[in-house]
Amino acid sequence: MADGLVVTRHFTGLWDQVDQESQGIALQVAEQRDDSRRSVAYWYTYGEDRKTAWLIGIGNLIDNRIELELYDSTDVGFMQPAAPGNDSVHGVGSMTITFDSCRSGTVAFATDRAEIGSGSFRIERLADIMNTHCSGGMSDDMYADSMFGQQRIGLTPAREGGSGGGHARYEDYPGHMEFEVAVEGLPDGHYGLYVGMQHRGNFPVQNGRGEMSFASPAEDGKMMLNFDPRGLPLDIHDAQGVALSSFNTMFDPGHSSRDGDMGHHYACTAGHGGGMGGGMGGGMGMMDCVADGDSAAIEVSLDNTGVLSNARGEARWDMNAHRVEFSVEIEDLPAGAYPLRVGGQEVGVINAFAMHGEVYGRIHFRDPEVYGREHLDFEPRGQKLEVLQGSAIVLQLDFPEQSQ
Repeated sequence: MADGLVVTRHFTGLWDQVDQESQGIALQVAEQRDDSRRSVAYWYTYGEDRKTAWLIGIGNLIDNRIELELYDSTDVGFMQPAAPGNDSVHGVGSMTITFDSCRSGTVAFATDRAEIGSGSFRIERLADIMNTHCSGGMSDDMYADSMFGQQRIGLTPAREGGSGGGHARYEDYPGHMEFEVAVEGLPDGHYGLYVGMQHRGNFPVQNGRGEMSFASPAEDGKMMLNFDPRGLPLDIHDAQGVALSSFNTMFDPGHSSRDGDMGHHYACTAGHGGGMGGGMGGGMGMMDCVADGDSAAIEVSLDNTGVLSNARGEARWDMNAHRVEFSVEIEDLPAGAYPLRVGGQEVGVINAFAMHGEVYGRIHFRDPEVYGREHLDFEPRGQKLEVLQGSAIVLQLDFPEQSQ
């Protein structure tokens, strides 16, 4: 594939046949109701009578190419009234458009029409959509109203007696996507990354550690992210097969927040309580709103109970006029799952991962909800926070109602 190029909606536009006179393709990349993507191509050319003619192609996007079925419409007059059915439309062959950059490509066609036959031609972009920029990466298909999202999953040994571990991280915000995998505790050597059982590249492990990073748009030191890792299992292969795996844990497929805020409870209206199931409502002297452009935050360290003497943690709450967030971070404790209780109720589990000789875990809540964040449908301020290992409380704190 050409430098990791993937066809996205930013390939929509007019494409000129640079070696032929006044001919070309009007290309559209569209999303269907089931969220799948397809393409429609109108090929403007000429017939045997040297008068203008056109064919239409409909097909699927596959990496850096579009594979289309070609159709012709015959026996239709100028301004002829529409008729039911597609009796005038007939399949005539196929077309494949292969792009080598955001600006150029090659078209190959094969038809059963003697006057058209088979062949190929070069194309170059003549016009594109106003205020768009094609990078050739997956981020070009993000929605303009996408919100920041970050997800992290663990990688564990896939064979009995296997060693090592790791994590994978996915992050996106408007116009940008990142995906990275990091491992440690593996024997030195070369390993392969498989996403949904498809090979996505190799990376070395030295001194027990290795990593592989992707980004869209492309960045120095990172491979082009030309695939979507969400909703797919991740595996790390060595010469014997699968060494580490995410098993049934996968990134939330999400929707890049195309549909706007999900599960919206927070409603910041100055002078009123609001949102989060009444949890943000007044009555405790707590700030429920800030003016547009302002923000408020509470950040405190958690107290160690002595169960795990080296364990540390922090909790943070912050709010602006459009959202409220709450997060808890823990570190310097054994890798594993740590339930988080707020006001005596379990609200989530912090998964702590070993990485580069340290262990770190974080859980992040938000209202309005976006994928990659847990839904903040409770009020943490003025409540007791507890991080547990089994039934033992490891870290705790009476979370303030307001900044200290």
